[in-house]
Amino acid sequence: MKKKNIFIISIVLCILISSGCTSSPAAPEIHETPKTSVTLSDADVTIPSVLVGEELSQTELAATDNGDGTVTYSLSGMERADILNAITGDLSISIQSILEDDDCYPDITEITANDDYTRFIISLKDGQMNIYESMLVMSFYTIGNKYQIYNGVPSDKAVTTVIYVNSSNNAIISETDSTSMETFSSQ
Repeated sequence: MKKKNIFIISIVLCILISSGCTSSPAAPEIHETPKTSVTLSDADVTIPSVLVGEELSQTELAATDNGDGTVTYSLSGMERADILNAITGDLSISIQSILEDDDCYPDITEITANDDYTRFIISLKDGQMNIYESMLVMSFYTIGNKYQIYNGVPSDKAVTTVIYVNSSNNAIISETDSTSMETFSSQ
């Protein structure tokens, strides 16, 4: 039951990030999806149940339902690169939308991530955050872990850290990682 609730919260947060919390969101800018320059090998990629969501029904890729909620994809290196590029492009658009949404995220001044999405830093005005801003952590855990898994990190080793800092002095307000989520570590 707890896993199901956390999964539902994650989906709701992803929707909030992608659509914004206002009733009339601005049209997103079109960004070219960056292309990965790394050559990836063919691999079987197992996605934990908490990250599967609608993915199984929305993909044209052949998937094996493992019967435990996880799904395994047999992917070519090119398919893996395409997925990583799509995640990167979608994340870039989502971050831009968050930064432009002063109604829901008025205190966020900057969001940065490292290249493998294991670490996100969210800078806040005066070290203050509202409920929407504080809940972004779940979405970044989800997207960071998903990126890592498609990039070849075993699901039980994928860890995403989210750090909130005060933009005026870079003092850490909060630092957590996805291992604090029972659902990520139990797969």
